[in-house]
Amino acid sequence: MKSPVPYFGDPEQLALEVKTRRTLHGPSAHESVSDLAAGTAAEHLVCADLLLAGYLAFLADQNFAYDIAVDLGGQLIRLQVKSTRGLRRIPHQGILRDPVYAFTVRRAKGSKRAYEVGEFDILALVALDIRATAYFAPSQHRQTIHIKPPGVAGGKQFSDFPFDAAVREVRAA
Repeated sequence: MKSPVPYFGDPEQLALEVKTRRTLHGPSAHESVSDLAAGTAAEHLVCADLLLAGYLAFLADQNFAYDIAVDLGGQLIRLQVKSTRGLRRIPHQGILRDPVYAFTVRRAKGSKRAYEVGEFDILALVALDIRATAYFAPSQHRQTIHIKPPGVAGGKQFSDFPFDAAVREVRAA
């Protein structure tokens, strides 16, 4: 199945196309998935990404403060995974900006409680629709992070945040 292609045309035309598609075909697969299932899928994608890159990665138990553990020669690196299902237009001063992947780094959806320093080592941000991951080291953690879609110039890109670079920073700290 092909990944959906980001749409950057007329917003009214996009809304009409989405409405028509839903009327004819029902909600898309990623719209009908629960938040818990989407989060679980993101955790599995990150774990698979790391395993396929040669790292020893494990899904953590639900009672842990982090989602994935990576064993780097005896050093445990703890990852917190956050996901988004697709692009969003974020208003800024009443103007809708170009679509971005928007991540809010909180304990749970809608929560005001932020993570404490030291609860995890690396933040993994996953765009589920394109199956892309950005790995943020501790110095790069923010409460809100926007990443541009691949092929769009400017701003943060998924490719700017590889796992190796985040690990180097964690080890140097």
